Order: sequence, then C-alpha cells, then structure tokens
Amino acid sequence: MKFEMKNTNSQTAQPRSQRKNVKGFTLIELLISMTITLVIVGLLMGMTKMAVGAWQRTNSKARSSGLAQEVFDTVGKDLEGIVIRAGNDYEWLLIQESENDPGKDENGLSNKEMVNPLEISFFSAVTDRYDGQINVPKVDLGGDISMVRYRLIHQDVVEAGGSKPVFALYRQRIEPDVAFERLLGQDSIDGVISSNETVERDNFLAENIFDFTLSFNFEFTLETGAKEYKRVVVQTNGDSKKLSIRGNEVYVDNTVITAPSGATASSTRLAGGDISILVLSDSGMNGLKNRNFTTDYTFADYLNEHGHHYSKSVILPQR
Repeated sequence: MKFEMKNTNSQTAQPRSQRKNVKGFTLIELLISMTITLVIVGLLMGMTKMAVGAWQRTNSKARSSGLAQEVFDTVGKDLEGIVIRAGNDYEWLLIQESENDPGKDENGLSNKEMVNPLEISFFSAVTDRYDGQINVPKVDLGGDISMVRYRLIHQDVVEAGGSKPVFALYRQRIEPDVAFERLLGQDSIDGVISSNETVERDNFLAENIFDFTLSFNFEFTLETGAKEYKRVVVQTNGDSKKLSIRGNEVYVDNTVITAPSGATASSTRLAGGDISILVLSDSGMNGLKNRNFTTDYTFADYLNEHGHHYSKSVILPQR
C-alpha cells in the first residue's frame, strides 16, 4: 500500500518579487510632503492676510469717506445759507481759537493736540431750524436767521468727562428767536453763548475728526468792473489766527483786510469757502490713545498713515 504525502499548508508562497513591491513611505518622502503642505498653508495664510488687510483698508476708507460726506453736507448747507448784512457795524461771522484747550488727551500729552482747535460762529438761514418744523404753530417761534457754531474737541461723546474720549466735531444750532433776542445786532458775538453749550451731547455731528479748517474767498470789484480775489485761511498756528466779518468790513487778526488797488472795502463780498478735514480711521484713533510720540515728526507720520484728508469748495450766490 502506498501512502501519498499531502501538503497541509493552504497558503501558497508568493514570489519574492511580489513581496518586495509591498512597502510604505520613506522618511524623505514624508518630509517632502510635509514641506509642500506647509508651503501651501503659508501661501493660503498670506493670501488670506492680504485679503483681510485690503478689506480693512477699504472699509476704513469707506467709513472715513462717509464721515467726511456727513460733515461736508452739513457745513456746506450752512455756508450756502450764510447771512451777512452790509451797512452796519454788527458782527456776522467770527472764527477764533477755542477758549478752552480741547486738544490734549486724558493724560495731558501735548503732542496729541489738535492742529487747529477753532471755534466757528456765523448766522445762516438753516433749513433745520426748529427741528425742521417750519410754520408749525407753537413750534416755529418766528424768524428765519439762526446762528450755527462749530467746535472740535477731544472728549467722550457718550458721557461727559468719560474715559473714552475721541476727537469729535460738534454743531450747535441757535434757534432764530434766541438769535434775534441775544445775538443779532451785536458789535461782538464773542462769549454771548457759552462754548460749553456747543459741545453738549445733542450737538454731536461726527467723530474721528482730527482737523477742521474753513478757508474763505473774498471778492473785490475794481473801478473797471474787473474782479480780484483774496483767500483767507484761519489757523491757530498759521499767518491768520482770527477772522471777523462786520457789515462791509473784514477783519483778519483785528485788522481790516487790505483791498486791492482800485477797489474799496465796501465792494468786498464773501464769494465762497473751502472746507478741509482730516479723518482718522478707527484703528488710528485707538492707536492714538495707546501710543506716545517722541517727536512732532513721528506724530505727523502717524496721522498721514492713519488719516484721510478731504476737502470741498462751496460757491456762495451773489446777494
């Protein structure tokens, strides 16, 4: 009897060449993959940072532009309605340095002072007198000439004496009945109304306004009928620090403005004005609170980096 030996091993041995093809990643391959991944992530993060930065700059400029437009619309309308009557010695417009020092921050740091802390007062036939309820009985108390006053100050716009001050522009509208009783027909309108009233919360116009300047263009008529013009820029640190209009005469730093040869002072007319403002971004405003500047140059560079300059011209009609 023959016995046959059977192979009880059910697995068939694989060829050596097939076993060699089954393997994982080498260390070098893993390092290369990780490097490529890190480069891609870095590029994505850089692109995201650039996109976020561009969005922030665009948003900041749009907000600053909106604030500037709000100021221009309000001041422009007030200037277009300005009222100046000739043939008298009454004061109709006064621009001078603010009686208080609004420029220092809460720590009294002088190198954060505003460039041009002016107080601007003039008469105007504003359309928002009596809160726009013109000819409404018991609301409209008569008259159409108001006084408007502008003042730039560094203070908390929410709480008086609060801990979060910003540079803000205020506009006070003095209704026609009060203007008639207390202000019209005065040789000087300086100090008749307290400056503290101007910066009350209800008079807030716009924040982040670091500089607010009005320049005026005066027209002179020569004997030949030709026109000549003079521009007066009022700045607390400039050549002209005060401007007053009284009837036919214009006073710059308490001296009557010199008329061109061949023209008389009585021919002087306020022909237009230029509004100029510097608006700080929100990040610039926050940074201003937390930084100290060693020199005026570093402060000026900071304002140029975080501020936006805007200007607008207003042409006044012939009256």
